[in-house]
Amino acid sequence: MGALLGCRSASLAISAGLSAGRSPFLKVMDRGEDDKDAYRNKLVLQNRSELFESVGNSDHAMLAAVYLNWDKMSGGGVSKKRYCESLGLSPQGMRDVKTLFRQLDSSLSSAGFKFTKDSDMNAKSWRIIRSCIVSALAPTQIVRVQRASTKFAETSEGAVEKDGKAKELKFYARGNDDDSDTSTQPKNIVKFYHGIPEERCFVHPGSANFSVGHYSCPWLVYYQLVRTSKPFMRDLTECSNYDLLLFGGNIEVLAADGLIIVDGYVRMNANARIGALVGGLRRKVDDLLSKKITNPRFEVAKSVEMKLIVKLLRTDGMG
Repeated sequence: MGALLGCRSASLAISAGLSAGRSPFLKVMDRGEDDKDAYRNKLVLQNRSELFESVGNSDHAMLAAVYLNWDKMSGGGVSKKRYCESLGLSPQGMRDVKTLFRQLDSSLSSAGFKFTKDSDMNAKSWRIIRSCIVSALAPTQIVRVQRASTKFAETSEGAVEKDGKAKELKFYARGNDDDSDTSTQPKNIVKFYHGIPEERCFVHPGSANFSVGHYSCPWLVYYQLVRTSKPFMRDLTECSNYDLLLFGGNIEVLAADGLIIVDGYVRMNANARIGALVGGLRRKVDDLLSKKITNPRFEVAKSVEMKLIVKLLRTDGMG
């Protein structure tokens, strides 16, 4: 999908980073053994926060940004070492990711998806890169975000919505729809969303999303759900409406209710025209992928359909 959407290198970096087994991000505390150590840790956390904000609410995109920035650095190992120190990265971990990146790159090229200028034409568009992540993880690894009731603060210009706090958010992953098979249901199924069982989940403290208090879209995708003392989600990415409409699963359009249901779970308020448009575009994505597999030389990114899809994703339908 990275090659189709013009973010091939980023998709490889994310795949390699997730396959490495251990995150290249070292654990950094907001304190230190002495003032100098505490100051250094504070800078690292600030640099991470700024990078996370620049790529959007996505651990996956942050991983891609870190690797691609590190890999293109000139000046030998000294520059890369300083970069690792600035973000609290493991130098060996980054080298491990590079080894896997090369292996995956070779496999992708052998399948006909070789690197071209067009295959990375959206390499700097984090919205497109996040769309690619959603296409890989939805709909099986999707989570619903529930925010507490909206709070307002009085200002000289009237009531203004307060910023949310991370602790006010609740997260629910989809449970097993088959109620007859209770053996496969986690023990903490606590909620039913329009008749669909859900499991209460929690963001892992190691995720950069741990401190996020507000999401524009109330749906995320996660890479891994680890059940220890609680079900913890690792590596999260915020979705957009069109990410889900294009890559989230089968679409059911309820025109009379002004509702689109994705994969029998995600519910969106939209008119029937949007559903028809997205249905047509999704068929085009499948057709383009089939053409590429049949003819590896076919340049997908140059097609009119893919340009339209990319524009739609980049603007979230507002372009």
